[in-house]
Amino acid sequence: MPSLAESFNEVMAVEGVRVAALVDIATGMIVRSAGEPAGDFPAAAASMAGEARAARTMLGRGRAGGGDLDEIALVASGRLLLSTVLSPRFGEGLLLFVDLDRARVNMALASLQIGRLAAGILA
Repeated sequence: MPSLAESFNEVMAVEGVRVAALVDIATGMIVRSAGEPAGDFPAAAASMAGEARAARTMLGRGRAGGGDLDEIALVASGRLLLSTVLSPRFGEGLLLFVDLDRARVNMALASLQIGRLAAGILA
């Protein structure tokens, strides 16, 4: 089982990743990060945590026909922001929030790779 630092190194090795962070969904606070965050990264992380809370409310967590939230993607002209929900063992859970350089990344492949790596982050 890889350590948290090793898991972050694997995420950072995905083509185009600039920054990766664990974000508390309940508060929007960054728990741990790797890479060089831009000035707006903490605000973006908090915003994605808010989106996760809103999406969970809309999906009706535990309600028939609802479902669990797996991932949120935000696409901008130069960035791809991916948030993968990690198993909610602690409170509302954590997000693996990743900022990617859109010019250097295949969006579908990055989502697949990060989703696979996310499963091992808290293992």
